Amino acid sequence: MTAMNHIQRPAVMFVADSHFHLRPDPAEMRRRERFVELCRLAQRAGHLVLLGDIFDFWFDYPHFRLRGYEEVLQALDGVRAAGTAIHFVGGNHDIWAADYMHERYGCGIRPPRSLLVAGGSRVMLCHGDGMFKLDWAYGAFRTLVRARAGIAVAKSLHPEILFALSTWLSGRSRCATRDEARVIESRAASWLAGQPAPGPVGNPNLMGRDLTEWDLAIIGHVHHGFSIHENGRTLAALPGWLDPLGYGVLQDGQWRQLDFDRDPTPDLATPR
Repeated sequence: MTAMNHIQRPAVMFVADSHFHLRPDPAEMRRRERFVELCRLAQRAGHLVLLGDIFDFWFDYPHFRLRGYEEVLQALDGVRAAGTAIHFVGGNHDIWAADYMHERYGCGIRPPRSLLVAGGSRVMLCHGDGMFKLDWAYGAFRTLVRARAGIAVAKSLHPEILFALSTWLSGRSRCATRDEARVIESRAASWLAGQPAPGPVGNPNLMGRDLTEWDLAIIGHVHHGFSIHENGRTLAALPGWLDPLGYGVLQDGQWRQLDFDRDPTPDLATPR
């Protein structure tokens, strides 16, 4: 992917599927510590995109907050204080966090799919759940958690009951197996092949409004990292902040998927 022009732009960082729990085990504590370091790096970027399922469970009660995510939220406080714009796309585990993220970090309330014009590209953001295959049971659940009726029912439950129910539904977050990865990539390639080639870049004031005009689509959810190119577009999936600790960087039109443990720290010293 090439830059739209020769003007250097602020870098954009992407992370998804950390699945932080309210009661973390020792392995997750290490992932949290590294996430705090990622947030320090993000302070040098122009944008940080949280692409869903950052929290394994979230419900935004009107009169009190969940305990257990303080370290993560404080790290994000530092990102915002540094002047980095934070964007939040709710996942199937934390869609109900959108209002809180808007209040605390100024994140725009984004629909399941939305555009971000940044980093030298038109980027379509989507958590990715139900994008390639949606069975009827999960489809019904996905509709319920996004509906006002579903929220009303959840608010009627005792928090401990709702937490136990969510934990039971969640299962155990893990990376995709080799066989699963092949199926995911095959379905993703079929989806991308059905997308038309993007049009030319138009009026910058109108960019970001047409969901059909994008150069790069970035998703999470599948817990398997890959990039596919077709018809002038790129579809990239983040592997999740699991094992490896995967994240993405879009800088001056160039997309990179990186491992926070193994890859060199990118130079994000670009003008804001």
